Amino acid sequence: MKSFQLTLIALVITLNLSCVSGQEKLPINKLQSTEKDNLISIGRKFTLYSKILEEDKEIYISLPHKYEEHVQTYPIIFTLEAELLFESAHTITKFMSARSKMPQSIVIGITNGEYKKRNEMGFKKWGAKPDKYLKFIEQELIPYIETNYRANQHRTIIGLSPTTGLLFEAFFEKPELFKGYIALSAHLEWDIIPNSTLIDKIISKLKEPNRPKTTLYLGRADSDLKDGQYIQKAFDDAIHKLKNEKSITNCTIDILKNEEHYLMSIKGIRSGLASVYSNSIWRDPGLIGWDKTKNYARDYYKNYYDNLSSIYGFDIFPVEDGHAYGYYLAGVIYNAKRWGTNKQVIDLAELGISYYPNSAKLHIQLAEAYKKEGKLKKAYTTAKKSIQLAKTFNPDELNKYLERFEELKK
Repeated sequence: MKSFQLTLIALVITLNLSCVSGQEKLPINKLQSTEKDNLISIGRKFTLYSKILEEDKEIYISLPHKYEEHVQTYPIIFTLEAELLFESAHTITKFMSARSKMPQSIVIGITNGEYKKRNEMGFKKWGAKPDKYLKFIEQELIPYIETNYRANQHRTIIGLSPTTGLLFEAFFEKPELFKGYIALSAHLEWDIIPNSTLIDKIISKLKEPNRPKTTLYLGRADSDLKDGQYIQKAFDDAIHKLKNEKSITNCTIDILKNEEHYLMSIKGIRSGLASVYSNSIWRDPGLIGWDKTKNYARDYYKNYYDNLSSIYGFDIFPVEDGHAYGYYLAGVIYNAKRWGTNKQVIDLAELGISYYPNSAKLHIQLAEAYKKEGKLKKAYTTAKKSIQLAKTFNPDELNKYLERFEELKK
């Protein structure tokens, strides 16, 4: 037995040495070069000098999928404390828009820089300067974004714990600046309003007759409430007061179970965006089954998204491509080709191109449907357009489109 153990140990040592030897022979320079050429990026950062703050501010930005190819304007989501919240906001926004639960959006992150500077975006009572930061956002940052990117005026702001001071500064003093307010780890227990409470001032503002329509989400981890009875009482009082205000439907208090003060941010961002883009308005995505008698282009897409656009005040389009065929426009066209009629394919593809005129995928789908319909000239012209678009926007996929073009010419 002892001999077997020694043999086994020797074998393990030999294998380990073999692995180390193999690793040493890897083409390190080539590997590093490959890694460098295949970075995954969710955005970029730039520095904007603020005359108002008298300092450089580092800004993060994430653009929607196919931003350069698409032509529409996008709502903006501003995250404070970008070092912590930006990546989560980007991922949640990407996931929700891919599942047709909100529009694709530009995500902006305003960094703290030094950690203690986050307190400058807190409440005035403790020496913060949220009014100056709000002025920076309104007069410098938003104009810069709107000048350089296709951004519309539907904006949401996300703050966390102390930086909700800046969020509430906007909510109280400049309510027209944002449509959505997401306060994570909101401190309803803090004594920051002279002769009043934070929830009383919120209710008072929401009841103003000429106030712009906004949505306010107040999230807090349940562990915070367990740690302090005064916190629990503040939230119980706030929930009770809101229930008695039947006319207020655009303010949500959300106690997140099994969450921690900062970790609640991930679930809070998701829930906060779901309050801005309510499930009562945004249908569950996906088509199950198929009806050859339905006009999907008109009834399922155009009418629905025209209504969404009128509610939110900017053009909202169905997702062009994504995951699972029944959940995005090009996939539904593919399903129409398999299970529906050729007219349904043409109607859907033509509608899709009205939304996404630079889509090579939608053009080749329409060209193939035109051919099946016997409209050969339109098929050829549309297919050539898809090749031109692929060269410009999808060069890595050009061969795929050339192959489909050759097949179409047969």
